[in-house]
Amino acid sequence: MKLRRYEEFDAKYVVAWVQDEIVYYQWCAGLLGEYPLTEEKINAYYNNLPKDVTFWAMTAEIEDEVVGHITLRFADEERKTVRLGFVLIAHARRGQGIGKELVSVAIRYAQQVLGAQQITLGVFEENIFARKCYESLGFIQNEERIEKYQIKDEVWDFIEMIYMCPVGIE
Repeated sequence: MKLRRYEEFDAKYVVAWVQDEIVYYQWCAGLLGEYPLTEEKINAYYNNLPKDVTFWAMTAEIEDEVVGHITLRFADEERKTVRLGFVLIAHARRGQGIGKELVSVAIRYAQQVLGAQQITLGVFEENIFARKCYESLGFIQNEERIEKYQIKDEVWDFIEMIYMCPVGIE
């Protein structure tokens, strides 16, 4: 698997993978507006972010097949913590270990290219498959950081997870 910079034409893949409202809100917590997701919404969101070197939207490919999407951003001014977000796998590729591989590649990128000392992410408590994936890679729940999100007529618990980067990784 390789990561490359997200391009506007990648929006069509992301939109196709968000097949229902639950997936949409688990993926972005409504940060891109109301469901449904459109190519215009995702591209407008990314185009409106500050043009600096603290945020990266990435597309994952395996042998030229687009299989996933993820974002990385610095979460602190010291640039020691990288935040993963918007993790999404092609619907047809779910259950094949692609999510675990995508997050593993993002961890290596965060460590080797961005110099991260720790990596964080958030996941809704109800998203059991994602939580298990992150835990299998060494993420642990930060018990002090649980937020509540109003999603339609429900309240969802948003769990903060952290991965401490081993020292001396090359």
